[in-house]
Amino acid sequence: MDTDLLMQVFQYLLGVIPGDIAGNIVAVVTAMVTICTLIIRFWKMPEPTSKLYTLWKLFHVLASFKTPSIPKTESKDGQKIT
Repeated sequence: MDTDLLMQVFQYLLGVIPGDIAGNIVAVVTAMVTICTLIIRFWKMPEPTSKLYTLWKLFHVLASFKTPSIPKTESKDGQKIT
């Protein structure tokens, strides 16, 4: 999507949505991103095979707006990387 088009859509939506509602939306999104960032900061990444990994991955996406990369735990010759 072109950046200019995205800005036009954003400006249109800000013009349509009343100011107090737009302010509330911004406040909620900001609080959600902040809380998710704190959770990711202090919660060690679980093993990718764990059931909690999906929840951790969701928090990571909400905090950074990108998917986490899984670190490699073994080298090509099968030795564990520390």
